[in-house]
Parts: sequence; structure tokens; C-alpha cells
Amino acid sequence: MKNTVKFLALAGLSISLAACNKAKFVDEDFVSFGTNRVSVTEDVGILTIPVALYGADECVVTYVVTDETAKAGVNYEVVDRNGKPNKSGVLTLSNSDKAVNDSIRVRITDLTGTDTGNLTFSIALKETSEDAIVVGAFNTCKCTIVDNDGGLTKLLGSYAGTGTDTDGAAVEFEFDLEEYNPAADPETQYPKANCMLTNGKMLFTALGNNMTFAEPLYAYFDSNMAQLHVYGLQPFNRYNFGDPVGVCYVAWGNNATSMAQLLSKEDIIINAGDGSLELAENMVLWLLDQTGAPNGYNAGDLKAGYKWTK
Repeated sequence: MKNTVKFLALAGLSISLAACNKAKFVDEDFVSFGTNRVSVTEDVGILTIPVALYGADECVVTYVVTDETAKAGVNYEVVDRNGKPNKSGVLTLSNSDKAVNDSIRVRITDLTGTDTGNLTFSIALKETSEDAIVVGAFNTCKCTIVDNDGGLTKLLGSYAGTGTDTDGAAVEFEFDLEEYNPAADPETQYPKANCMLTNGKMLFTALGNNMTFAEPLYAYFDSNMAQLHVYGLQPFNRYNFGDPVGVCYVAWGNNATSMAQLLSKEDIIINAGDGSLELAENMVLWLLDQTGAPNGYNAGDLKAGYKWTK
């Protein structure tokens, strides 16, 4: 295990980046969703998805709703402000007249009592009525209908992953998702945990790093069972990486750009679907010294969108 990647250069508690890009900001009017992902339970009634208009006073925007595992007319239906079916695919936005539509509204079919699994559909903003008003970066919103009849038991099991690191090289990653075992957490470091990742095996083809879990990774699902939160900076094994870093613990962590962010131990977010899990943001395998402190090296990373299936 001598392949390492030096990402951060440390000096005390400061971090210097090997390279940085200066952001270029463009001052223009645009429309955008406030978020690119929403989750609601199947008994929510009406799902309201706000669409914001920035800069201009008023415009019209078109949108397209696409079935995924959820089916229009069966699991959901787009409606107007009065709750009547709306298949126009057109939304009027106004910053001066709040009586007009400013949200896409979707009636969710309540199938509580029927085991459907979590279901998804997506909405994409397409074109505006004014050439000077563009569609912003948050132009697609993925909607998850959480099955009330599901629960943790349905999500437990063995998962195998497909995806890449941030350089595009393949990464093989499998693990078991098990119910939280208090006996495995004798110091009760993770009181919110309701599950844990065990028997992990990771192979980073570009680096040649082949790692396994000697310790479980503790995690918890949110109330909707739509997101799995893995506690950040948990060490799962240690290896000898050779000079200049030597023996180090390996821990899951966020894609930090500062020491403060890294030490905040932010949760790693994994979105839960029907029989699948998908990494929400880039994740890094940080190396920790014998005291448990990050030393500025990592043993690989996973690109957002990495997906595991049962």
C-alpha cells in the first residue's frame, strides 16, 4: 500500500491548495429551483416545489415532468393552485404579483398500506419567455415519494457498487448494511446510529489500493428513510503506506477544502432509492496519523453519483 495522493499541504492548522480556480460570476436574470432534490412521504397530499425568478419582475417558464419509478396518473399528478389537473407544462413567475403561480404543485397518491417501495420522478425547467432570462444551474429537481410501508428492514442487505473516482478511474466497492448493534459501539460514540456498514471491500484500480473494513462505519437514516448519513471521519482500518507517511488509519470524510471543514466531521450523505444507494457528493478516504489527526494525504476518493445496488 504505497500509492498515496497528496491533496493538501499542511502547515499547523492551515491548508494551502496545490492549485485553485478563480470563480467568474455573471450578472444575469435567471429562473431556478431552490433545490435539486426533495423527499416526501406518500401521505403528504400536495407537494409544492418553489421556482424562483432572480433579477427580472416576471416571466413564463416551461417544464417537463418525467416518470422514473413513479408513474404519472398512478403515483402522482401535477395540479394547479386550485388542485385541478394541470398538464400545461407552463408556469408563470412574478416578483411583483404574488397571486400568480410561483410553484409547481404535485398531488401525491396515498398508497399507505401497499408496499410500493420508494418511488421517484423528476421535473426539469426548459425555456423562458424572455431571451434575457436564462434557466439556472438548479434546473432539474428529483422527487422521491417515500413508502410509508417500507422502513429500515427493507434497506438492509448486501450492496455492490459501480462508479469511479474523481479522475474517472473505476472503483469497486461492496459492503453489508446491517442494523445498528450497540455491542459494537461500547463507548456509544454514535447514539443516533440505526445502522452500520460492515464487511466493506474497496479496490481503487488506478492507485492499486485494496482495502477492507476492520471496523464498521456507523450511520443513520433520516426520518423519511430517503438519505443515509454516514458519520464523517470514521477510521475503518490502518495500513502501511510507506514513505513519507508510514502507518496510517483510513477514514471516510467529506471533500474538504479547509482543515476546519475536515475536522467538523460532516456526515457523508448517501441518497436511498428502491433497492439502491447513491453518493450525493464526492467522498475522500483521508489518512489519519496514530493520534487520529488528518495528515494531509488520502488513499483515493469516490465521485458523486457512485451507486450501490442490492
